Formats: sequence, C-alpha cells, structure tokens
Amino acid sequence: MTTQFKIHFLLLILVLFSCVEHRIFIQLHPDGQTYFKFESRGDSTDIFDQDFVHPHNFPDWVNNSKLLDDDEKNNWLFVTEGIHRDSAILFFPDDEISLGYSFSRSATKTWFSTEYTFLLDIKGRKIKEDYPKLYEAILSENPDSLYWLPEALTVLMEKGLNDLSQDSLSNNQSILNQRLVNHLRNSFARISTLDDLKKIQENRIDFLKELLKPFNIDSEFPRKLALAMETHEKLLKSTIDLNDDSFILKVLMPGQTVVTNATETNVDTLIWKFGLDSLLTQHYFLNAKSVIYTTERFQKTLISVGILFLFLMGILIKRRL
Repeated sequence: MTTQFKIHFLLLILVLFSCVEHRIFIQLHPDGQTYFKFESRGDSTDIFDQDFVHPHNFPDWVNNSKLLDDDEKNNWLFVTEGIHRDSAILFFPDDEISLGYSFSRSATKTWFSTEYTFLLDIKGRKIKEDYPKLYEAILSENPDSLYWLPEALTVLMEKGLNDLSQDSLSNNQSILNQRLVNHLRNSFARISTLDDLKKIQENRIDFLKELLKPFNIDSEFPRKLALAMETHEKLLKSTIDLNDDSFILKVLMPGQTVVTNATETNVDTLIWKFGLDSLLTQHYFLNAKSVIYTTERFQKTLISVGILFLFLMGILIKRRL
C-alpha cells in the first residue's frame, strides 16, 4: 500500500524542540477602524504549516517574510498587517484545519460617555470533549503514545464511520457502527508496545481489513474508512502541532479600560499570553471593555444644573420674602 493513509502523528512527541512565537497586536480606534498586526517568528517549516495561518483574504493588507540573519537558529519572521473598517471579522480558514478565530467590536454612546467592547473568540480544538486521554497527556506533559493514542484512533474511526453513514438514519447502521467501534476499542486494549502501533501505522488499510473481517464488510470499505478518518486525523495533527506554539496578544483600547480578562496590563496595553493548553475546549474568549467620558458635555450639564439650581433657589427666596 502507499503511505497516504499512515497515522502521521503516531509517534509524535508532545514536547517538541522547535517553537513558534506568534505576536498579535490590535488597536481599536474611536472612529470604528481597527489596526491588526500579526508576527510569527520561528523555524520556516513551523511558521508556514497549517496549524495557525495569518489572514490572507484582504487585498489591501500587507504581508512579508524574511530570514533573520542575526539569529543563530536561522529563524524566519512572517508579518501581516492591515486596517479593517468593519465591526466584525471572521478568520476561519477554508480547510477547517487551521486555528479559527473571530473578532468583534462595538461602541455604545450615552450623554456622558462612549463605551467600547472588544471580543476575540478563538475556536477551541475540543480535545477535552473528544480525546480525554490526550487532554490529560497535554496538561501533564506526558507524551506517552501508548496512553492516549489507542483512544485517539478509536475516536477517529468512530468519526470516520459517522461520516460514511451520515446519509443513513437507520437504527441498524447506528448499531453496526457502535459494534465496530467497540471491536476496535477491545483490539487496542491488547496493544502493549510501540511496535504494535508501528505496524498499524505502516499498514492501516490491511489492519482495518483484518479487524473488520468478522463483520462481512464490503472489500472497499476499509479504504473508504481510512479516507474518512484522514480528515479528522489532519485536524488532530494540526492541534498537536500547536503544542510548540506560544501566543502573545496585545490590545490597545480607546479610553480607560474598565473590564477585561487579560492576563496582565502594561500602562494602557492589555496583554494575553497563552498556548495550546488554553485551546483544548470549544472556545477561548478574550474580551475587554473601555470608556471615554465626554468631559465637555459633563461640564455643560453641571453648569446647566448649577444655573437651574441657583434660579430655583432665587425664586424660593423671593417667595419667602
């Protein structure tokens, strides 16, 4: 067989030696415009992979990359920047594999102030929900493939089966899918060495053929299932690749910040620092709220109230006289 269906992430170690640092700067202007700047620094193979992608569908934005000559590690710097004039923007790649995120801002005016809100919603990778053992491995920094990989392969097979039978709502199909998943789970329970996992890596279709023999499955079904599993596998691999990425987001809000979940603040700049451990559920929200007080209107209101008060006091005094 070809290597097309190999389990590419099989022996991938979660604690990697290379790393990529992503720096994102966002400045919200009072006039409704927003300035974005993305910087990614690291090895070229990591910067230009598909785990995190800079915005690329805005024709008036500028991006450039260069090799850092003064860097002993031969790192690259990739920069993308531009101004967006809408209150919302979606960064969801077409392949649905790269990290997706959405930005929104709003402004609410009152007589005395204007309140600004900022929200960045990063689409989580759902590792905690779909791959509990991998979730534990990431948080504990335990890269033992024998611990989390059998469960991951079982989940991938279940997702592949669901994709193949998504047009069928029959109860029989659901029962068959569950039997196949349980059979795979029991098979993996007997795996005790990395050599056993390597055999599956090198011969996935043959492994599925042998595994599904008792179920009288069509001869082409193992190949179709391997293809269906591959899409979910790419997403999982992209998630694991994020383990060596770090993110620093800096946001400059109009006026004075009154509410935020930023990890730290430097004068008027809000800062979030996070990595894969923050992206393991369905969403990761970064938000802030700021306010600009309209001092001129406030002063005019105070003067008007003061004049009215003096006028009323004058009337009251005259009546008493």
